[in-house]
Amino acid sequence: MIRAEQRARRDARVRRGVRIAALVVGVFSVLTTALILVACLVDDLRIDADMGSATATVTEVTDRRAAVEFDAGRGLPVRPKTGVFYPVGLVEGQRVQVEFRRANPDLVRVSGRSWTVALVPALSIPAVALPLCALAYAATTPRVRSRVTAGQ
Repeated sequence: MIRAEQRARRDARVRRGVRIAALVVGVFSVLTTALILVACLVDDLRIDADMGSATATVTEVTDRRAAVEFDAGRGLPVRPKTGVFYPVGLVEGQRVQVEFRRANPDLVRVSGRSWTVALVPALSIPAVALPLCALAYAATTPRVRSRVTAGQ
């Protein structure tokens, strides 16, 4: 009898822990998405406030970034450490128009693209995480669990 009570308490603690973890992961995914989009918007606003433009050469393309090189008007080539913002579809050797912040040429984006390009990738985070979190939460809710057990 005592073992059954201990098991029931342990199971309740595990279910509560899973529900808390599901809520934390869900909130974290939404906050991460919001922060990504806000960071993109802020960078775009900084570029727009002090914009220069140039023709850049794509020097390297990896899964995570596209490196470019361009002349920011000072006669020296600029190679932003983080690459260019919104690099979708760029290929090595390609020449593209870029917009950059004159005060900080490391802030550079492909001309004509903005933070809205980041909407789909950023929204994919909660699109995957929230249904999984909801499923985990629902599966560990006592009411749902009792219905499933009663149906067997």
